[in-house]
Amino acid sequence: MQKLYTNGTILTMKENELYSEALLIRDGSIQAVGTRKDLEPLCEADCERIDLQGACLMPSFIDAHSHMLQFANTLKFVPLKSCTCVADIQEEIKRYIEEKQLADGEWVMGFGYDHNALAEHRHPNCHELDAASRTHPIILAHSSFHMGVLNTMALQAYGLDDSVKNPEGGSYGRDEQGHLNGYMEEVTFMRGPGERVMSLENIDAYAVEAQKIYASFGITTAQEGFAHRSEVDIYERLGRSDQMLLDMVAYVDIVEDSEVVQQREDLKEYRNHFRIGGYKLFLDGSPQGKTAWMSKPYENSGDYCGYPIYTDEQVDGYVQQALDEHRQLLVHCNGDAASQQMLNGYHHSRQKTTDTRPVMVHSQTLRPDQLPQLKETGVMPSYFVAHVYHWGDVHLVNFGKQRAENISCTASALKNHIPFTFHQDTPVILPDMLESVWAAVNRITKNGVVLGEQQRISVLEALKAVTINAAYQYFEEDRKGTLEAGKLADLVILNEDPLKAEPMKLRDIQVMETIKEGRTIYKKAA
Repeated sequence: MQKLYTNGTILTMKENELYSEALLIRDGSIQAVGTRKDLEPLCEADCERIDLQGACLMPSFIDAHSHMLQFANTLKFVPLKSCTCVADIQEEIKRYIEEKQLADGEWVMGFGYDHNALAEHRHPNCHELDAASRTHPIILAHSSFHMGVLNTMALQAYGLDDSVKNPEGGSYGRDEQGHLNGYMEEVTFMRGPGERVMSLENIDAYAVEAQKIYASFGITTAQEGFAHRSEVDIYERLGRSDQMLLDMVAYVDIVEDSEVVQQREDLKEYRNHFRIGGYKLFLDGSPQGKTAWMSKPYENSGDYCGYPIYTDEQVDGYVQQALDEHRQLLVHCNGDAASQQMLNGYHHSRQKTTDTRPVMVHSQTLRPDQLPQLKETGVMPSYFVAHVYHWGDVHLVNFGKQRAENISCTASALKNHIPFTFHQDTPVILPDMLESVWAAVNRITKNGVVLGEQQRISVLEALKAVTINAAYQYFEEDRKGTLEAGKLADLVILNEDPLKAEPMKLRDIQVMETIKEGRTIYKKAA
């Protein structure tokens, strides 16, 4: 079946030929791009002609890093993103228990609170959660997923009391008397209660809904950014039942589940829109949560610099493993010290990395002076650039003006001829690619501060990060990222051309339709 798109702006993302008059697709792929006069003779009798009515057609967006199934999971939880104080959290928990008619003893899980956005400017504690319910064990996950809070009943369920010691790579919160206050961060949360929050039971219907939400933001390729055997099994099941709307690429925990990758060589290529892309490794925590590992202390925090998760020797070993197996490795690095640890790992290997395209995920406080080494080692940064808007004001407090202004140093990367991508780390924030483009172009915080004007980039370069460069990150530049004959018909229709929009209005552009291999997977309601 053919479709001919005309009468609008067709943005190809090919720099030498940014715009075209018409686009012809056939059987899920782009057949031709050019003038309407040239394409009309190629149209068969049953060709569907689509009038864009002045809208903008361009390559669909590619999610460079997220956690789709965890996002699906959050659709089941107490929603906490809109909470502005502890009292709001308490009321949301009470409302959820009542609406779900939960019996005493049933677990309550919530997601999305941000202590930086609360009036108290701190995490809630176990006693405050007890006030919401003393008959239900409660776990709340922070918006970063790197920390959380338990009520007293949940602490007891996990056998936690005041005698527990902090392990390497994590800590328990305590009050002034040394008693546990319910707060947990990094491995204490993620390897314990966080695993319950991340449980993927009865997830299939929510996974389909999550894909629809991704599609509503113009995305046709997404990522499962920290997968285990269970996630792989779920995607295979969804694929077999024809419930995969998007292309999904999974990166498996190299520390605990590397055998999954080794055993499933058959999934190196897409099967039912799912494949395994390689490995994932965490090196530190969250900058807004002050667990990112920094080379210099946080502001007003004495000599506290956050902390690493693994030793240098361990990281070198994981890097070497990925190289030996010829696997792509995505490495979570928020702090500049964590970024350096990754770079050192690749430097120590003394092996070329260009054929594996390792990715530094988040790259939040990656310093401009580290970029030459990044280029030398062949590491590609993926920036969580929307941090500038969502937590830029927090970064000014935590890091001071100079460091905060270089958060997501995209302009510096361009000067060093380093390609980069953007992501939203969903479920941390919604997978809103146009908001990320807006953030990269304007660099405005929630309080209206211009944060790092010198790191602003053009709209075109920002769009490349979510199309061309993202396709390259996935080794899919031959089939995605631009509108060219032979590539997949992965398309998004916008109500306005981003290259011609006012920069401050980029995030207001609406996704009208998302098309995966010629098939509409999202259409904005009239």
